[in-house]
Amino acid sequence: MSRHKAVRWLCWIAFIAASLLILVLVTPYLVSAYHLEAGGRVLDNPELLAYNPLPALAHLQKAIEWQPDNAQAYRLLGQVHRAQGDLLAAVEALTRYTELRPDNPLGHIELAEVYEAVEAEMRAMHLADLVAALPQAAVEAPDVPLDTPYARPDGPAWHRYVAATTFSLPPNYGDRPTLFMHPPSWVTYTLTLPAQPATLRFGMGLDPQTHGWPGDGATFEVFVNGERIFLEHLNKTMAQEGWHERTVDLAPWAGQEVALALAVTPGPAADSSGDWAGWGEPQVVDVRLPALEAQGFGARMVDEWLRAGLTAKDFINAGEEVRKAKHYDEALAWYERAVRMGLGLSDSWYYNGLVHEGMEAWEEALSAYERAIGTDAFTNVGQSSPHYRKGVIYQWRLEPRQTDAALTAYEAAIEVGDFSVDWEAADCHHKRGEILWWTGGDPDEYIAEYQRAIELNPNHASAHILLGVAYYIRYKDAAMAEAEIQQAMELSPQNYWVYYHLGEIYCQEGQVDKAAVMYERALEIDPEFEAARQRLQALGESE
Repeated sequence: MSRHKAVRWLCWIAFIAASLLILVLVTPYLVSAYHLEAGGRVLDNPELLAYNPLPALAHLQKAIEWQPDNAQAYRLLGQVHRAQGDLLAAVEALTRYTELRPDNPLGHIELAEVYEAVEAEMRAMHLADLVAALPQAAVEAPDVPLDTPYARPDGPAWHRYVAATTFSLPPNYGDRPTLFMHPPSWVTYTLTLPAQPATLRFGMGLDPQTHGWPGDGATFEVFVNGERIFLEHLNKTMAQEGWHERTVDLAPWAGQEVALALAVTPGPAADSSGDWAGWGEPQVVDVRLPALEAQGFGARMVDEWLRAGLTAKDFINAGEEVRKAKHYDEALAWYERAVRMGLGLSDSWYYNGLVHEGMEAWEEALSAYERAIGTDAFTNVGQSSPHYRKGVIYQWRLEPRQTDAALTAYEAAIEVGDFSVDWEAADCHHKRGEILWWTGGDPDEYIAEYQRAIELNPNHASAHILLGVAYYIRYKDAAMAEAEIQQAMELSPQNYWVYYHLGEIYCQEGQVDKAAVMYERALEIDPEFEAARQRLQALGESE
């Protein structure tokens, strides 16, 4: 073979080898891309995905087989698993996506959403809270006087022996919901267990104030349909160590209605003195729950939010948007996310209170404002604001009105002196003055409150009205009072209280015709304004 032909053959061989190498290198990418696109088409068709997700799964798994670092295939695979309800598989796929694309915040947000969905499923696995269910349970205890903190003179005798309360014990202390039981006593719950196996879990403890008392401890027993399935004695030494966590398998009764009984009996020496026993958070839960709790999905969710660059303020802002649109449940979810972030906790609880006010859930709102005050971790909300909101609820939302509590709340707000906005501070002074007027306080004091309100907010029409009324009460100067109320009339011409109070002053001054005109104007604005109607009728009868 000539030298020239040899070179030509070598070139062809090199070309073929290079082509084969390129084909080997490119083919996995091309095949993976094909399967990714095919799986994505199924995912883009929700009806097809709901009908049969298997083709999407098969394509995306093939995409990953051909290209193990195909990040988008993992992301879409996570979405398919989530649509199927296989949340743990979705976690695995999206975790891999975030490992391959750590700088993409969208992946971290989607993974956090799946963690949140897992937590929702876990909450559904709490099947029965036996502390909360105590009112529906059957209680057996001696009708014998017994000195415990839970005896009630107006309640049944068993309240001396059984009560819902809290204990604070190691290792975590805190007020743990507890079913207090003094031996001998029984509490029986009628429950329908799900087909999925369940377990009873609880902590065994003794009230910490009894740890130094004499006695031999207490015995904890569990029965199902009269059959004892758990018995353990908690002696004084064990009790001083704190909670002792236990679980009892209820799987043999899956799908059945059962009588589940908790009992406390004396120790081996039959000495029941100081046996203030407590079942710490006794709950019937899905048997799968403890393993899920051990994975710490809540902490992992917060980590993903942080990796996405989100803050508590972002969640609060999102909550405010939907709260103002009166989507209260959605707003609560956003504020709860903000609480989970651990920063600006007081702000989160404050906005939680605003949502409950919108829902007219007054007690829940008060509780949220108390949490805000107690947490004392404000960032953008003024420390006075939850005190002020509490005052509004006590003064105007509860029946009967709780004016003393409202006054205390307003005074706390004013003492702190850190309101979110000036109008809020102005209204706090106005409302404090209003209560002082209602309760027969010193006119000079409530005049000062109205003046301070107007100083902070010159457009506060109600403060102008009541300042005019207060001037008349204090000085009997109708002109001075009228001038102040006229300012309120300019600010709020459709406020029927302006005309009513001015009519009252004219009436006191004997200017009956002018008073009648004011009452008539008030009724034009609000035909249902009964106080003005009665005044007008009284004037007609006096003529």
